[in-house]
Amino acid sequence: MNPASDPRPKRSRDRITKELFHLLEQHPFSAITVKMLADGANVNRSTFYAHFTDKYDLMDQIVEDHMRLLVDAIRIHGVVPPESPSVEKVSRYFERLFIHIEQHEQFYRTMLLQGPIKTFISRFLDTLKENYRLVFKAHTVSETRQVDQDLLLNYVIGGQLGLLISWLRNDRPYSATYMADQLSRMIVFGTVESIGFPNRTQDTV
Repeated sequence: MNPASDPRPKRSRDRITKELFHLLEQHPFSAITVKMLADGANVNRSTFYAHFTDKYDLMDQIVEDHMRLLVDAIRIHGVVPPESPSVEKVSRYFERLFIHIEQHEQFYRTMLLQGPIKTFISRFLDTLKENYRLVFKAHTVSETRQVDQDLLLNYVIGGQLGLLISWLRNDRPYSATYMADQLSRMIVFGTVESIGFPNRTQDTV
């Protein structure tokens, strides 16, 4: 059999990956051993080491694979139009994000709620930030900027992360479409107007 077409290596990797997330339901990442992974996946240790250096390499590869999938799901294509974003346009972007999380729920539930490695959230947030930077680069003019760009990015992404965690922790009580619509309204209208305060274009004296 041609090694390139041999499905067995992929099946072994998939079983090891599946076993890792099964074990994470019962044990902290620090307590999981290669022997536990190999035994649970029904492979020998030499098979495990043929694919991964150790359990940390296994986790790193899983995270990288999912971050590539995330980028593909939410990537902004082409030139961002100059007009102000509408709720509908922003909602379409966020719907792709929530659907992606929904499709890979076990991974994100484990990583965001159980947190086997502390660096994941930083990696996740950095991936989201790159898309926002594309929008900022196309539209932000220094003379009209009202807040620090890096602080604004952290504020927006931090709130988005909190919303995702709450959604997963509560077993996704709302659809991806509803979550996307609500988040887009928060982004487009801003905090003050979303709360219900009157929209004022300038401060009153």
